[in-house]
Amino acid sequence: MKKVTKVLLTILGTLFVLLGAIGFILPVMPTTPFLILAGICYINSSKTLYARLIKLKYFGPTIESYVERREVTRQFKTYSLLFIYIPTIITQIFIVNRWIFRIIPIVFIIIVTWHILSLKTVNKDEIIQNSNQLPD
Repeated sequence: MKKVTKVLLTILGTLFVLLGAIGFILPVMPTTPFLILAGICYINSSKTLYARLIKLKYFGPTIESYVERREVTRQFKTYSLLFIYIPTIITQIFIVNRWIFRIIPIVFIIIVTWHILSLKTVNKDEIIQNSNQLPD
């Protein structure tokens, strides 16, 4: 991979980590999706930063299971879909007036829902067990 691409992915990954940290403090902003995006950026740019990211106590196993094995828990799927559906529905009902502006969010929701539901569902114990099996 080109050095410029690696640098850009590292910067982008760091930005996502910062957004995830803000989301950890602010209840209205999600944390895990930003950290997963950071993991995707880091695994393609900096193995050292990726290793540090997946060592996080609460988020590390989830990030690792998504990035490396495309598996998540049922709870992750449920919360992810709720955090997408609820704000979008509220926005569509109370803010968006024209039908043309409703199409893009609906298409986005369909694509994201398909992606989330296509991930393998595992229980939390399996994620922890699989993350412990991998070498450091």
